[in-house]
Amino acid sequence: MLDFRIETFLCVCKYMNYTKAARILNITQPAVSQHIKYLEDYYHVKLFSYSEKTLSLTPAGQELKSAMLSMKHDTLFLKDRISKTQNERQNLKFGATLTIGQFVIVNKLEAYMEKYPDCQVEFTVDNTEVLLSMLDAGTIDFAVIEGFFPKSEYAYQFISREKFAAVCGRNYPLDRVAEFSELFSHRLLVREKGSGSREILVRYIQEYGYDLHDFTRKMVVNNIYVLKRLAAADMGITFLYRAAVEEELERGELKELMIPDFDVFHEFNFVWRKGSIFEEKYQEICRELMQTEA
Repeated sequence: MLDFRIETFLCVCKYMNYTKAARILNITQPAVSQHIKYLEDYYHVKLFSYSEKTLSLTPAGQELKSAMLSMKHDTLFLKDRISKTQNERQNLKFGATLTIGQFVIVNKLEAYMEKYPDCQVEFTVDNTEVLLSMLDAGTIDFAVIEGFFPKSEYAYQFISREKFAAVCGRNYPLDRVAEFSELFSHRLLVREKGSGSREILVRYIQEYGYDLHDFTRKMVVNNIYVLKRLAAADMGITFLYRAAVEEELERGELKELMIPDFDVFHEFNFVWRKGSIFEEKYQEICRELMQTEA
């Protein structure tokens, strides 16, 4: 159980606003200020600073936030484990990003459930940004993600390195070999903000001085199946992990575009809060879950 002043501190970190934190916590704003002052006196540091009326964390505040988020998560995990001490069943509460959740881990989870038929599972499939927020809040214990994440805040275990591909329908009016600059006049079918695959695309094109706005037409879709259907119907081009389009490529429903210098790979990682006292437990689950196969 975290000290109530730490809960206040984390709430201010979340909203970066004393007034809003007070409203969320149902306490007065002076009480919020007192809680922060207590922590600053206790640690002998400034936790927040104001610049042009904008509240921000100091380096010490950032360090405390990271440590307390890990402690909060461990407290929730421990509470759950203690409440189940008379129940020997294995419990999994985790998340995966869309590509991994839909195309990589399903068979492995199937096999894991066959091995542990009494296991209680809470499995969330969402984008990288949402899953990291759930990790911070303690809603899930770990996540299997494809996107970028701050490695200073999270511990992780490498799973695989996957190819990122540009695809379109087999009859789409674009040569199989194309320069990236040729793509900007075509409709881009792209994932939503917060998606790991979207961020990979953004970072790649920014290296060459481009931006998503350089595509004259865009359609944003938060579902991989829909993106693939739209691409197969010659509605535009999309960028997805090759693992997500293997079947469609084999059946000839989609074609992969061969773009010079577009040799993009990215890691799939098993991620949990850094500094967690349950790190060995998460590593054990990762090894067992990822090695099983239906």
